[in-house]
Amino acid sequence: MDGMRWQYIDDEFASTPNLDSIARTGVTAKFIKTVVPSKTWPNHHSFLTGLYPESHGIVSNKFWDPVYQEKFVLDYDCSNYDSKFYSAAEPIWLTLQKSGERSAVYFWPGFAGYSEKPTFYEKPAICPVNCSDVNPKDLANMRNTTRSGWPPYIHCMVNHSEPSQQRIDKIMTWLKSDTPPRFVALYIEQPDSTGHGFGIITQQYKDAMEAVDRDTVGYLMNSLKNANLFDKVNVIFVSDHSMTNTSSARQIFLEDYINLDEFQLVEGGAVGHIWAADEKIDEIYQNLTRANSPYMAVYKKENIPDEYHWKHNRRIPPIFIDPAVGWVIRRSRANARPGNWTVGDHGWPAIKSKSYSVFFAHGPAFQKGLEVSPFNTVDLYPLMCKLLGIMPRPNNGSLEDVKMMLKKYAQPASKPTTKGAASTCQSRAPIILMALTMAFFIRTAGCYGLQ
Repeated sequence: MDGMRWQYIDDEFASTPNLDSIARTGVTAKFIKTVVPSKTWPNHHSFLTGLYPESHGIVSNKFWDPVYQEKFVLDYDCSNYDSKFYSAAEPIWLTLQKSGERSAVYFWPGFAGYSEKPTFYEKPAICPVNCSDVNPKDLANMRNTTRSGWPPYIHCMVNHSEPSQQRIDKIMTWLKSDTPPRFVALYIEQPDSTGHGFGIITQQYKDAMEAVDRDTVGYLMNSLKNANLFDKVNVIFVSDHSMTNTSSARQIFLEDYINLDEFQLVEGGAVGHIWAADEKIDEIYQNLTRANSPYMAVYKKENIPDEYHWKHNRRIPPIFIDPAVGWVIRRSRANARPGNWTVGDHGWPAIKSKSYSVFFAHGPAFQKGLEVSPFNTVDLYPLMCKLLGIMPRPNNGSLEDVKMMLKKYAQPASKPTTKGAASTCQSRAPIILMALTMAFFIRTAGCYGLQ
């Protein structure tokens, strides 16, 4: 559930009877602590790897790689399909497949960037340029020769007009097959899209939340019941970030402080990634800090707060602008695009913006009617590894912080180290992870007292 705001579940802003039912019969958390930045691509990769962005390398929705001398952009130019950008980490679906099991992915952000694909997956339906058909070695040259317009071209995309029920019907076909997957990851782009266009304290956002609850959560749970899988599959619903209202009055224009010819703003909006020649970094930093703006904090890379877990990677910019919540960074007034203003946005550190995520889980492995304390996005990974009975890859998560939501344990759980340990519990129930933007399924069996 992309962009679902946790406070609106807690405050009953919208009617969500299906999520409410899961909270009564399964497990919910007050919220999940979103990784920095609270953007779609970094958080989806943290869900599946248990790593902070500085470790898995997908440090934002857009970033510059100084070694490759290339820009990663999620929504055009095929960089999203270039496997070299994803080489630092292995997602759980791939680890599961390497153990001899089957996995499935439906529109999960970034999965197409891996050279090895899930056992079952749905290809994007809209392909003006089919990046999958391009030799990875040719991608850089293709980008360089086609970036003359805006956008230069659009790569294969999710068909947002495809109803969520149709997506769920597809994964149910996989689950009911003779060789079902043990793990399914499904992405739903609402209510994020509506939040960007209309803001969060609106009837449109409320309607989008209620539609997700009805047409995605409710439809999925009813589909599992109709297939006699409701009590045999573990389902996890999460959102990758929340949403905050912005306005055209809360813009910071970098042209007021620094020379536009001396830097590149690789990503703006709720974050500011400044890249420039080494000899210009100190001057740019001094000019930005001299402004003494109450609406932006300016950091050199080495001084970014440790609690952000967002500094130890070559893709982190030499200067990071951290605007006040609700304020956005623009290169110049020419980039403000007042006729196409984004009313809602995200990206600010959750520690500042309270841009936390939702969590609901139901299935044979989970306790009933339990609300757990807030936990970190990266903790979901060791939990899913425990359910699947696979050895976790090195990760930043803690099973200790989330184990209380499970009914039983094959052995006493301890806080995992980055080396991890194989679970002796080889549970067979599938997992569905749905990001609402989504959901995960894991099937469980014997280890949790299931037959």
